[in-house]
Amino acid sequence: MTGTGIPLRDHELRFFELLAREAPLPQYEELVHQAHRDGVDQATLDRVMIAKRLALELREVVGRRCQRQAELAALVDTARDLAGATNLEAGLQLVVRRTQLLLAMDVAFVSLVDDAAGDSYVASTVGAATALTSGYRLPWRDGLIVPAAAREPLSWTADYLADERLERHPAVDGLVRAEGLHAVLSVVLSVDGRHLGNLHVGHRQIRHFAPDEVASLRLLAELAATAVERIRLLDDTWAELKQAQQEAAKARAELNAVRMADSLHPELIQLLLDGGELDDLVGSAVRRLGGALHVRDRANGVLAAAGDVPAPNERELARVRLNAHATGRPVRLTTGSWVVPLAARAGDLGCVLFHADETSDHERVAALSAVAQIVALLMTRNGAAYGQPGDGLLEDLLGPWPDVDRGGKRRRRTPVELDRPYVVVVARPEGTAPPRVFERAVSVAQGLDGMKVIRDGHAVLLLPGDDPGARARDVSRELGGLLGLPVTAGGAGPVRTTDSVNRTYQEAARCVDALSALDAKGRAACSRDLGFLGLLVAGGHDVTGFVDRVIGPVLNYDARRLTNLRETLQTYFDSAGSRTRAAEMLHLHPNTVSRRLDRITQLLGRDWQQPDRALDTQIALRLHRIRGLLRQERGSPAPGPSQEPDQPGRPTRRRRPASAGRVPRTPG
Repeated sequence: MTGTGIPLRDHELRFFELLAREAPLPQYEELVHQAHRDGVDQATLDRVMIAKRLALELREVVGRRCQRQAELAALVDTARDLAGATNLEAGLQLVVRRTQLLLAMDVAFVSLVDDAAGDSYVASTVGAATALTSGYRLPWRDGLIVPAAAREPLSWTADYLADERLERHPAVDGLVRAEGLHAVLSVVLSVDGRHLGNLHVGHRQIRHFAPDEVASLRLLAELAATAVERIRLLDDTWAELKQAQQEAAKARAELNAVRMADSLHPELIQLLLDGGELDDLVGSAVRRLGGALHVRDRANGVLAAAGDVPAPNERELARVRLNAHATGRPVRLTTGSWVVPLAARAGDLGCVLFHADETSDHERVAALSAVAQIVALLMTRNGAAYGQPGDGLLEDLLGPWPDVDRGGKRRRRTPVELDRPYVVVVARPEGTAPPRVFERAVSVAQGLDGMKVIRDGHAVLLLPGDDPGARARDVSRELGGLLGLPVTAGGAGPVRTTDSVNRTYQEAARCVDALSALDAKGRAACSRDLGFLGLLVAGGHDVTGFVDRVIGPVLNYDARRLTNLRETLQTYFDSAGSRTRAAEMLHLHPNTVSRRLDRITQLLGRDWQQPDRALDTQIALRLHRIRGLLRQERGSPAPGPSQEPDQPGRPTRRRRPASAGRVPRTPG
């Protein structure tokens, strides 16, 4: 008898003892050998073998049930953990780790469908050794397992690369080969019939999957699909909630700003009614808003200040002012200061610069519009005191001069002397610039401190100065920088009386048309810069001035030194630029002609033989000769270049000395 009370010869019953003790497999075989040693007959030995087989089958059934219970417990734990997951990445990482442990696999990963691209991507992985990481793109929506025949149901393969039932793709085959995978099992993640992705496991040995393993993976896939859908819905809900919170915060900020503006606006109005000036308004605003505040006019001069505002970059300030005028809202500089436009009847009066301190908030910045409105009201009331140019005056000056009095008789206005010389510049943007944007850009342009109006899509500016070409280039550069477009500009002048403004405006407009005709859009020039074409553009056809500008240094040299460089220059052109031929025509030695031409180069500059300069020079020589012939016919001696009479109505200016490489600009 044994310790259990079972006789040694009852071998069949001892198998139950092994089952009860969960004995290892070798002990079952040992019972068969014991029966042989006890000398049992064949019938008894057959019963022992049958008992062994039944015991092993029972042992396997019990083992599978225990394993199934463990798997179910693991699934329950996974479901509980997924229920608390709020992050998609963390939830999927939990799924792939539990899948790898539950099925004892080498690799596990989840792929999600990308509807926009029509493929899928790896969302989470564990056990990968190569490129199979998060974000890796798979060419198919179904991940790895894609049957070659569409109707063939296929979810796993024991040896991926050797299975002819699968559809092939070089990228997938390369990935499987790089990972060293053989067995692959894949199940679908779906919710309410919507394909979300796939859950995959892989083994680096050839392996046939049992039905229980496939069933366990499908349960995990259902849990993962539900978690993915729940987390996505949760993310969408959080995003909508966050957006709603942001909109509510914005609404509260706007409401607070309106309340602050409503309380500040009456206070400033009352201060204005009590006779307060700009400094009083600025001081009161700073006491309520904090920080520092400066008021600038449109010429960028500081009219009033309270506190220290960091000095802005002037070019950036011009761009920001244009943007602020376009939006009607404060715009921030890189220095941290806010720019608020000052406008009246769509015209630019300047801007308010506000630099916030630590106590300032969004509501206080939003209340700046009320401050700017009151400041603009005060500046409009006291426009002359703050130096606002009279653009309406320029509009009148550009109108037709003949006028009609109350009696119906035509009369002319009395010319008025200007306080200083002015030039007229006409500017035109080359591109699609909205009219209001162009008008605002003209208003906020830095350094353009004269009068400005818009006519027929052109900007007409009356600017202080006596160099129309330089001022035209200033306008082209400033407006081009603000608009981001090339700006063609023509200048004319200077003028000293109001009756000359309209005529000078016409000349500047013709300069713009001439630049367009010369395919020089985006450039700037005045009539003097256009060479002989300036004679056609200029209203007065200043022949004397043109001749003096082009060959005046040569004529002056001849008059002072009693030389004949002009004749040498004319003969040189007549001989088609041949020094030898010119020497023969002048009956001079070629070296003498060469020395004279070198002297001409010193007087006119090194580029006088360039095509454009050469053409201007030949025309000037011809005009000088014709002018001399006309004077001889009238019986009057031809005056020298230094004795040219001034044209009526033009101021006399001292000529600059000639220098190499530059033609002095001397008016007639």
